[in-house]
Amino acid sequence: MNQAFDILGRAASRDTADKAGLADRYMVGIRTIEGWMSAGIIEGTRRGKRIVFDVAECDGRLRRFNNQKEIYGNN
Repeated sequence: MNQAFDILGRAASRDTADKAGLADRYMVGIRTIEGWMSAGIIEGTRRGKRIVFDVAECDGRLRRFNNQKEIYGNN
């Protein structure tokens, strides 16, 4: 994953969320988040015992997935 930097060259902070946070954001259940992970639609990073997601990256991946679904159908 590419690291974003601010004007002074410091690593810019990114919004992150755990499974419950993403589930709330997308108004789905935690099992749906786990399903998206196993299907490779979204990716998380393990931090200790938790899995943390980059919210902006997940937004983009879900947007691309939905666009592909519209183009190619539900097959």
